[in-house]
Amino acid sequence: MVHLYPGAIHIHTVHSDGTGTVEEVAKAAKEAGLAWIVITDHNNMDAQEGDYNGVTVIVGEEISPDDSNHYIALDIKENISPDMSPKEFIQEVKNQGGFGFIAHPDESVDRKNSYPPLRWTDWGMKGFGGIEIWNYMSDWVDYYNADIPQEAIKALLFRNNILTGPTTQTMKWWDRLNTETPEIIPAIGGVDVHAMEFQKGPFKVHIFPYKSTFDTVTNFLHFDNPLPVDFEGRKKAILNALKKGHNLIANRVWTKKSKYPIFYAQNGYQKAFSGGALQLDDYTKLMVKLPQKAEIKLIYEGQLVWHTETDNLEFDKLDHGKYRIEAYFQGKPWIFSNPILLQ
Repeated sequence: MVHLYPGAIHIHTVHSDGTGTVEEVAKAAKEAGLAWIVITDHNNMDAQEGDYNGVTVIVGEEISPDDSNHYIALDIKENISPDMSPKEFIQEVKNQGGFGFIAHPDESVDRKNSYPPLRWTDWGMKGFGGIEIWNYMSDWVDYYNADIPQEAIKALLFRNNILTGPTTQTMKWWDRLNTETPEIIPAIGGVDVHAMEFQKGPFKVHIFPYKSTFDTVTNFLHFDNPLPVDFEGRKKAILNALKKGHNLIANRVWTKKSKYPIFYAQNGYQKAFSGGALQLDDYTKLMVKLPQKAEIKLIYEGQLVWHTETDNLEFDKLDHGKYRIEAYFQGKPWIFSNPILLQ
C-alpha cells in the first residue's frame, strides 16, 4: 500500500520578504490540507521548524544572489552566502550534507510588468541536486500584463487560467540530464509564495495569500509506510524522498480534493513510484490513475511515446530506460511526475 503526503516547497515568511509568521503559514497549510511544508526564506534560516498542529514544517534556504542563480538548499546546517559563485554554493550545500534544486531557471525576459526575471545562467553546470521545473509565481508573473488594466485585473481574478506550466526549455534541459545520467535527476514544483501585501489608504489586501496558493502546485510524496510520529523522523523521511524524486507534482486547482493522482510501474512481483526503479520483465506495465479524465502524455527518455484522454491508463509497450508522465486538464497544466527507471 502506498501512503501519499501532499506538501509545498519554496515558501517565504516574515524572516525574508513574506508577510506571514511561521505559525500563520503553518495554519494556512493545515487549512489547505497539506501534511508538510518547506520554508526557504532568502538567505535566511531563522524560521523555527517543528510540528505545527500536525503540519511538519522544515526550514531550508533560498540562496538568492541579487539578479540571478537562485538555489533552494535543503538539509543544511547554517546559512550559505549568496556572494559565492553558483558552483561554490552548490558545493557548500554538499559540504554541509545537504542537497538542492535550481529555482525558477527560465523566467521570461519578455515580461510586461516590473518584476525582473531571476534566471539560472549556466545550463551546462553539473553537480546540483535537481530542478524546480514549475514555479507557480514565476509562471503567473511571466504572463501578467500590467500594461493593460483589464488584462491585469483578469489575471488576478482568474490567475490559474493564465498558467502555462513548466517551460519547454526547462523540460528539455531536465529530460536531457536524465538521459545523460543513470541516476534520476529529480524535480520539484514550488509555490514561491510571499502573500504580498498591498495597501491603498485604509484598505489592505494580500495578493496570493498563503492558503489559496497552497491549494495550487503541490508535491505528493509517496512512502511504503506511514511517516514516523516524531518530528525528526518525519523530517528525515520527507527530505530523503525529495532528494530521490519520490514526488509527483500537481496543481490541485484541477484535482478533486478527496482523490490523489497516482503513477507507478508494476512487474510480476513489485511496484515502483516516481523516483524509483524496477526490473523490466514480461509482466511490466505503467499505471496512471487520475481523479478525472485528462490528456495524459507518456514521456520515454525525453520523447513523447503515447498520449490519450483518460483517467486510468495501462501501458505495457516498454523498454529499458526512464518514463515520466504529464497530464493536462481541459488544456491546463496539471500533473508532472518524476521519472521511473526500468532496468
